[in-house]
Amino acid sequence: MTDFIDVQEVGNVMVMTLDDPTTRNSIGEEMATEINQEIDRLEKSSTLRALVITGRDPSFCSGANVKRMNSANEDRADEPALPDDRSPWQYLDQRWSEMPDETRAGEEEIDGVRFVPLRLHELQKPSIAAVNGFAMGLGMGIALSCDIRIGSQNARMAETFIRRGLIPADGSCWQLPRMIGLGNTMMLQYTGDVMNAEECHRLGIINKITPHDELMETTLDLAQRIADGPTYSQALIKRLVQRSLNIDFAESLRLAGPAQTIARSTDDHKEGVRAFVEKRQPAFKGR
Repeated sequence: MTDFIDVQEVGNVMVMTLDDPTTRNSIGEEMATEINQEIDRLEKSSTLRALVITGRDPSFCSGANVKRMNSANEDRADEPALPDDRSPWQYLDQRWSEMPDETRAGEEEIDGVRFVPLRLHELQKPSIAAVNGFAMGLGMGIALSCDIRIGSQNARMAETFIRRGLIPADGSCWQLPRMIGLGNTMMLQYTGDVMNAEECHRLGIINKITPHDELMETTLDLAQRIADGPTYSQALIKRLVQRSLNIDFAESLRLAGPAQTIARSTDDHKEGVRAFVEKRQPAFKGR
């Protein structure tokens, strides 16, 4: 039973709809918990082989719950002021030096919520964001963390953190420079400007635009096509691509060797070869 998301199974695809219309599908602790629980179920399932995530119209996700941010600020009213004897970079370097070696979701609600994109980034099954409307702040981060983004003509995206005096702490400082370059990233994150579907597509943030009433049909057709493929090998591809972002060409080729050895050991590889020889379509099982 979920209260803040709606989950359906369409063939071997999990369709997760963020469903809190009163907040335009903003993410709080409860929704984040439900998302994580369903991703757990997806990862353990032998039949569900891909994820589509979307939002209840007219919004994809309006970001983190701002009203709860205000409550959190009131609880921190007695915090000491920022030091005036250090620059922002100096103070940040100090705070970084005081961090533990590994940081995951913290105790504060907003820290737990902002790690949802990492969960999607690490998902070992294909994921597609069907961006049906506004994807603001953390909502944009969730869409960016999916492998593919299909947008309706109503899609709107923005790095709205700066409008609240915040920084993009949802992973988009890592994602966007790799996706659209440094200049475009700084423009979006310094201004918080809202981009329409065409601008998102021009920058490469959205892979494809559809009429609004065709969004889910188009997305599910693609999701089913991917889910019917050799999803074990797709997981290897995702891992190799992610590692290759931070290494040179020669090292990427070196790491591809063990990945290909594993792929050759899968039943799907053997099926793919048999199907080619027998001049038929392969029937992949994802193993």
